[in-house]
Amino acid sequence: MKKEIKPIDNALVITLDDGYLNNIEAAAVIFSRFNIHPTIFVSTDHTENNVPFWFDRLDYALQQIKENIFTTELRQEKFIFDCSSRDSLKKSYALFRNKIKSDFDCDKRMRNYLKQLSTEIELHTGKALSQIIEQDNYVKLASWQQLKYAQQQLNFEIGSHTVNHARLALVDKKTLDNELFESKYRIEDKLNVACDTFCYPDNSYKSATEKLVKEYYQCALTTDTQLNKVGSNMMRLKRFNLPTDQNPLKILFKVSALRQFYKITSGDD
Repeated sequence: MKKEIKPIDNALVITLDDGYLNNIEAAAVIFSRFNIHPTIFVSTDHTENNVPFWFDRLDYALQQIKENIFTTELRQEKFIFDCSSRDSLKKSYALFRNKIKSDFDCDKRMRNYLKQLSTEIELHTGKALSQIIEQDNYVKLASWQQLKYAQQQLNFEIGSHTVNHARLALVDKKTLDNELFESKYRIEDKLNVACDTFCYPDNSYKSATEKLVKEYYQCALTTDTQLNKVGSNMMRLKRFNLPTDQNPLKILFKVSALRQFYKITSGDD
């Protein structure tokens, strides 16, 4: 893509965000079978301390509520979680996540609010994800030792996802620089390998973010949907989120050049 060597036709890169242990324990055997060498993007503070991400922590906390309705205040407005069933809660939680992302223009204030909300629910139910994270195969994070094994024995690449999974477009310059430098430093120090690849948490970036990212990393990935090609902006690489509820042929079509050609010629989205 940087025009340094001849590109590989129809190349596909597999990336995994956040650094969950199941990326290694459950998926490595499949990757190995097909000679796939994925990139795992880790948020180093979470990796180092096995601290659950706020979205996992809050999701677990809400699932422990016995009442059908849980009400909280969000920016002086009431928000109601429907806890009557798992499907109802999933819908409420999706609405809540979209709302907080639009309501908060400061990442630190948002994370502080979510920490306070999670603590409130945990005190109410007497249960917390931190108590059982070691036994939860969905949210447990890979340790440095496990990541080093994946990197050395399975040929995984380990990339940066900041220190705190911060929304970089909503932090000050000092925090931005720390999130980029410190995560790169910790990965290189713990794994003894160069860390040149970055992924924007929550797809949060702007031109100033991109400019500073370029000082530390050779490329950066977004969640903007599109294929990449020779000459693409290396600080805004596109990706596809592969759905798990579609059959293999539909997934293949989703990431194929044929789909892109079809969209251009038909105007279909």
